[in-house]
Amino acid sequence: SSGINAEYGEARYFAVELFNNFANRFVKKYCKRREKMVVFCSRSALYILVCIQISSKMSSHYKAISQRTIMLHLNRAKKQPPVSKNDIISAELEILEMVDYDLVLLLPLDMIDVLLYFTQQYFVELEHEGITNLQPLKETCLSVLEMFYLRQHQINIAYYGSVEKFRADQVIVAVGVICVAVFIVDSTLIEEVSNFLAAKCNLDKDDMQRLSVNIVDNIVHNINSGEMSQRSEL
Repeated sequence: SSGINAEYGEARYFAVELFNNFANRFVKKYCKRREKMVVFCSRSALYILVCIQISSKMSSHYKAISQRTIMLHLNRAKKQPPVSKNDIISAELEILEMVDYDLVLLLPLDMIDVLLYFTQQYFVELEHEGITNLQPLKETCLSVLEMFYLRQHQINIAYYGSVEKFRADQVIVAVGVICVAVFIVDSTLIEEVSNFLAAKCNLDKDDMQRLSVNIVDNIVHNINSGEMSQRSEL
């Protein structure tokens, strides 16, 4: 389990990646079949909750969401026909078949933990004060990663410039998140850290900077939106 938010972090990010993988494959396969797309839209809430259930099982947190919980949530919402246990089992099989039963997903969360460790060791070897305590940086990385997932669609489209290349590479996502977190915690280290990560991961620094800027822009947008919402309530 990842060292960052070990209890539920891995499970919820896995669920997001699983649903993205399933949805992308479903749309590519059935985009020209209207009846299939109508069914997908009507069952989207069920698919999302089943992805969370699968993720909970994979992360050894199977009690976090059960079939009964899914049924209660969806049936209370009354936005679709009543959901039964058979519907949930059917949706689970549909998701697994669509992703070819491939549940080995590399998460940015996993990469962040590993890359932070190597970055810290790099500073230790140089006898540089640099990053001596990883905890504040880990916590900031988690907050930035949360924002990335909340604004993933906007960030990826801004980064790639097209909807077709929606899913970003997980390694550069992890590096982008770390760079933003380092800038927040201690901006004097950003140049050295970004140089090290670019060399370590064989990434283009311009690509790293572009993604990091997009993440920061979306964080600022989210903060401003929240402030505007609070003002309107007042």
